[in-house]
Amino acid sequence: MHRALRQLRHELTGRLRNGATHLITGMPEERRAAVAERVRAGRASRALLRRAAGWYGRAPVPVAGGLGHLLSVSTADLPLDHAHAGLIVRGTLEPPVQEALRRLLAPGAVFYDVGANIGFFTILGARLVGPAGRVIAFEPVPACARAVARNIALNDFAHAEIREEAVGARSGSARLLVVGEASWSHLASTGRHADVREEIAVKVVSIDELVAAGTIPPPDVLKIDTEGAELQAIEGMRATLEQRRPAIVCELHDTNAAFCARMDELGYVTTNLDGTEPVAEAGPVHALALARER
Repeated sequence: MHRALRQLRHELTGRLRNGATHLITGMPEERRAAVAERVRAGRASRALLRRAAGWYGRAPVPVAGGLGHLLSVSTADLPLDHAHAGLIVRGTLEPPVQEALRRLLAPGAVFYDVGANIGFFTILGARLVGPAGRVIAFEPVPACARAVARNIALNDFAHAEIREEAVGARSGSARLLVVGEASWSHLASTGRHADVREEIAVKVVSIDELVAAGTIPPPDVLKIDTEGAELQAIEGMRATLEQRRPAIVCELHDTNAAFCARMDELGYVTTNLDGTEPVAEAGPVHALALARER
C-alpha cells in the first residue's frame, strides 16, 4: 500500500512539474531569460520565486509527447532560458528529425548522437534501438556532457554512453567557444558567436580512428548537430561511410552546398527533411543523407 501511494505521489508530482515547466517555458523569451538570470545571480528576492526555482530543479520532468513520451529529463540541466526547454518537455523538438529516427532506427541498431547537447535525441535513440542496440553520444561542452550522462541514467539506459569529445577530421584537440546559451557552443574554427562566455580546450576524435581501433562499433545511423563543424566531422568518418553506409541526419549551418557535394562524392543522396527546397539552396535545414544502391 505504502509503495503504491509513493508511486502515485511520484506520478502526480511529475505531472505537476511537467505542467509548471510548460507554463514557465511558455513565457515570452525575454521575460524567461530575465527570470533565469535573477535566479542564477541570487537576485530572486521573492521567497516564492526562490522556492519555485529550487522545486523546479529538484526532480526530473516527464516528456509529454512525441517519441520521448514519459521519458525523464533532468530539470537541473534544463535552465529556464534553455533555447529548447519548452520543446523538450513537450516532446516536440525537431519533429522531422524524430520522424527520421523513428523510420531509420530498428531494435539492435547502433546510433551515434554527434553534438548531443543535453541528450534529448540520445535517450530517444536509446528507446528506439532497445537494450540489444547501442547509443554513443558525443558532446564536448562539459556541462552538457554531464546532462547527457544524467539523462541516460534517469532512464536506465545501460546501452547508451556519453563521450565528452568533439568529433572532427582527425584526433587531437581544439578550442571550443562556450556560448551563454550552451546549445550554440561551437569550435573556434567555425567562427565566433556574439555571446561567447568562455574558451576551453577540448578533445577531438575521428570516428574512423575510433571504429578502426574497435573502441566503438560502426554506426547504422548518425545524427549530427555540431554548429557549423559538420564537414569536419564527415571528413573524419569517410572510411566508415564508404564501408558501412550508415544513414545520416544532419543539421546544416551555412554548409549546405558543400555538404551536398561531399555526400554526393561519397555515394549518398541528400534530401531536405524540413521542406521541398533542394538542400544545397536552402537556409539552415535538417538534411537526410542515404547511401545510393551500388
